[in-house]
Amino acid sequence: MKSLALAVFVSLFSTGACSATDGGADGDLSEAPITEPAGAAANDADGLVFYDYMNTDADGNPVLAGGVYKDPDQAAILRKSAKSRGAVPVDGYYHIRFVADAQAMDRAREFADLFLNHEAFKSIRDRFRIEYVEGNAVQMNCRNDVPQSPRIIDCDMNYILSLGAAPAHMTAVFTSRGSGGAGGGAVTIASIDYPLTTMLHEMMHTWTLQDEYIYSTSEADYYCKHPGILKGPNTTAFPTFGIYASDTEARGRHSDNIPWIDEIQVPITAFNGTKLLLGTSPTGFSPMEPGLYSGSNCSLALPSFRPYEIDNIMKTSMNTFIPPIHKQAVLAAIAEAAGW
Repeated sequence: MKSLALAVFVSLFSTGACSATDGGADGDLSEAPITEPAGAAANDADGLVFYDYMNTDADGNPVLAGGVYKDPDQAAILRKSAKSRGAVPVDGYYHIRFVADAQAMDRAREFADLFLNHEAFKSIRDRFRIEYVEGNAVQMNCRNDVPQSPRIIDCDMNYILSLGAAPAHMTAVFTSRGSGGAGGGAVTIASIDYPLTTMLHEMMHTWTLQDEYIYSTSEADYYCKHPGILKGPNTTAFPTFGIYASDTEARGRHSDNIPWIDEIQVPITAFNGTKLLLGTSPTGFSPMEPGLYSGSNCSLALPSFRPYEIDNIMKTSMNTFIPPIHKQAVLAAIAEAAGW
């Protein structure tokens, strides 16, 4: 590997094979129509960045923690890069560029294998075009130096976005410097000291999914007023009533608050003593049955709900499971961005 120069490796994954392209006849996309990236656009416009780090619970077990913050400088860099480089060509592929320093490149390739063979993506693996770009670790400058939250990882976006041959829908950064994960926009970051699945969690943010672990009080108080945080494909937070007369009444009052309401066949209320309260009972139903389960990102600010009681990639980053409602939203975001 070259230490200061840039080494570019481009691989096109297709069913049953992996072939290389150097941008020749197969890679000439100058005549292809173009489209703006989707899925990450709203977060980039607002400068919202989701960050994640590993913590421990009272029993010493590793748990996912983190939150969201606003980074207007990064948003400006992303807008400038998109304007100068142009939109991603609509060529039938979703383009992912993996940028990694020399020590992190093997991790990027290991993750690509996990991703392309994941149950949620393996049926469309031939529709992803994967590019590997080795960056200089010093110039990537991935670090934890945000004063208000030293657990936030950040990198030099100007340098990272200057790499590669053409615009990509997503730039996924693996780094041997700094610690943590970040995502939600067109650039996702994961350090190699974190579980391999961290990058999958960050990608899910870019593809519209919200965290399902509970934010701290300070995070919830500050950011759980933002529409993009309060309501997403896999979480929702809204004021509830103290008591409901029936499940039918609850559905009528809150149908607009629950994005997955049409998927719910079980009650969205449950008795607590003599009171009928909002929220599907966590017992008595299949863990794969969609419902309205209490406890999600904004729970410390106002009542928050998620579609499944079962653990998944958005609640625990070491869990790779992507439930059906989550998968549907993710594949829709990818399809919209790629123009499928």
